[in-house]
Amino acid sequence: MKILTVGDSWTWGADSSDRATKSWPAQMASRYGVEVYNAASPGGSNKRASRIAIEELTRDPTYDYVIFPLAPASRTEILNKGKWHQIWPNSGKSYDDKYFADFWHPWNDVQEVIITTFYFMNTMRSLGIPFYVAGLSLYPSNYKNEMSWITDYRDDNDFRRMGMPLSDLNIGVKDLDRKLRSLRALHNKNLELQPDYLKNVITEYLDTEEIRQQYQHQRGETGHPDDQGYTALADYFAEKIGLK
Repeated sequence: MKILTVGDSWTWGADSSDRATKSWPAQMASRYGVEVYNAASPGGSNKRASRIAIEELTRDPTYDYVIFPLAPASRTEILNKGKWHQIWPNSGKSYDDKYFADFWHPWNDVQEVIITTFYFMNTMRSLGIPFYVAGLSLYPSNYKNEMSWITDYRDDNDFRRMGMPLSDLNIGVKDLDRKLRSLRALHNKNLELQPDYLKNVITEYLDTEEIRQQYQHQRGETGHPDDQGYTALADYFAEKIGLK
């Protein structure tokens, strides 16, 4: 079985003793006897992960599965003179980060996650490649309010009832009504294709008392899992794609 993994530092293997052998994709390969190509990159955005997966899978259609753990939604990427650059608006590390911070809003993040995931999953379907998508470093709970605007909207233009900060959003009432209906439809389609796509793997699995006791894992210097934590993630994703 040949598997492609994409994502950010949590899939790349930050804080492991040796990411080539101790990242969760590497451990999944060794523990379950499968071939895994890990295309994750530290600080990578969901747009990068989706793009890399599509590029790799169209170039090499011999993969049997792709795993896409969602990263923080505020990240994005831009194409500058033929090279892709990762942007993290909240970090302020570069001029581009600071520039994009002026446009950042959690409402943007929610839309980006829903639409990027929709594009990704339907492209995988067209390619005939099975996939698994879930929130890893995304922390979907950070967007509880914004998601409620989408799921609780009654198609009545009563946006203040839901506590939407209309003065902060650069969109008219008519467009907002259309946007909420569209996002709800996209979100429901995503759930049909992948019910776990907004699951928080960290809080709902990795950090639970049961998993902590079973794997005796801790966090490393930068807040990523140690080797045992990556073992737990390897087993989690292996189960989700039918390896155990």
